[in-house]
Amino acid sequence: MSTKEEAVLRTATELFSAHGYHAVGIDRIIAESNVAKMTFYKYFPSKLNLIESVLVRRDKELRVSILEAISRHRSPTKKLKAIFDWYGNWFGEPNFHGCMFIKASEEFSEHDSMMRDVSQGYREWLKGVIAEILSDIGISRTEKLASYLVVVIDGLTVKSNMYHSETAENVDIAWSYVKELVKN
Repeated sequence: MSTKEEAVLRTATELFSAHGYHAVGIDRIIAESNVAKMTFYKYFPSKLNLIESVLVRRDKELRVSILEAISRHRSPTKKLKAIFDWYGNWFGEPNFHGCMFIKASEEFSEHDSMMRDVSQGYREWLKGVIAEILSDIGISRTEKLASYLVVVIDGLTVKSNMYHSETAENVDIAWSYVKELVKN
């Protein structure tokens, strides 16, 4: 990947995360990336192509980061806790502006299948990771509980974006309930 392409992706990620997809125009991304318009279009033929690239990249980054957090633990319960801790840490970052996948789902119609596919792909992946951990704990009906836990994480994500000051407490409360659900 060229440094110019990287600059555009990094800038677009920051702007889309902070302001949303429709609120940020190509001209602003080009200006803040410090690239020529022709260079921009060489890598991204349209704004939708750029958004797709940003979401695919974010998906990969999240997967790697969450798997890294989980890999530090042997106990399945600690692995599950690591996911909640990962989200709690992310919510506490100064540049946290919510989930780019949730934003994409909100801003684009259901006819934009690429946006839906990337957003749902991440959630399905997370559900699968959680289901595997739940299975290792010895929980039955892992898929159903994993789906519920992804909804809990989505709710924490939205609430943390709205009320930054309550982030750590909300994650701790959610974990206390989850811990009771998965006790053997």
